[in-house]
Amino acid sequence: MAIFWIVLLLLTAEFSLRMYHQRRLRIVLPSELRPESRELTWNDITGKYRVVCFGDSITYGEHLPYAQAYPAVLEGLIRQRYPDLDVVVINSGIRGHTSVQGLARLQRDVLWYKPHIVLSAFGVNDGNLGYWPLDPIRERRVCGDSSLGGRVLPLLRRSHLWLTLRARTRRLLRRLGWRGRPIQVRREGQPTPRVSRRGFEIAQTQLASQIRNNGFPSLFVMTTTPVTTAFRADLDPVDRQRQLALYDEYNRVIREVADRHGAHLLDLWAIFMDRGQTELNSLLFEDGVHLTAAGEELVAASILQALEESGFPRGRA
Repeated sequence: MAIFWIVLLLLTAEFSLRMYHQRRLRIVLPSELRPESRELTWNDITGKYRVVCFGDSITYGEHLPYAQAYPAVLEGLIRQRYPDLDVVVINSGIRGHTSVQGLARLQRDVLWYKPHIVLSAFGVNDGNLGYWPLDPIRERRVCGDSSLGGRVLPLLRRSHLWLTLRARTRRLLRRLGWRGRPIQVRREGQPTPRVSRRGFEIAQTQLASQIRNNGFPSLFVMTTTPVTTAFRADLDPVDRQRQLALYDEYNRVIREVADRHGAHLLDLWAIFMDRGQTELNSLLFEDGVHLTAAGEELVAASILQALEESGFPRGRA
């Protein structure tokens, strides 16, 4: 009976801590659309040609007012070029979000608007070395094994109760003369990306397929914008090179997913890198990742060019 109450106490403590940490993470991490996007109603957009820009802080326009983020700049360019087209470009970017988090809010922040065009831009956070505490949990929900074993075993590996019982069982067996493998002390290895390559590919594939399956005529998938050496200055030189290699790899995934699903590809990485290092420094803030107003303008102009090359404007609200 005592063991039952001990186990119950441990389980209660563990799950209470998990819930507490999740609440804390929701409070301290940016998780909202810009007010201008949150306040949109269906009456504000009905009858208009609707374009949704879906992504992370690059789409959100970190460090910049709403009017200087590329969705607002794009809307201005379209209105200037096509004054007879009643268009609305919706900023559905949220700071810090990965493609896995984007997948979880796809219905709310994209499909609800019944857009004519969707522009999807994730990857900077997915490939960022050093995951957040809830990232593995989010990824398992999207990409994990759905079988009972696939759900239970990862939970056990992270359970304080399981780790305690395993350690004490090994200790007891050693006292009884068991000479199994010594317990390996886990050392800090290489930092891992917030979303694994496999998870990124699955999330990107599901985003593309769900958007396309909802009958929207045009999906544009964008690679990440580049980062400079100022980004993740805390990394040692080896990990910094690995960080850049990860972005190359994740951008290859984006290109492959776009090709498989018949989506238009906008290679922002190539467009920015073609500008040369001197100009690139003027397109990014000192943090080495977020875009300046000039960088956001370049994205907007590149999108408009890609839209026109695809036959834009096509269809009406």
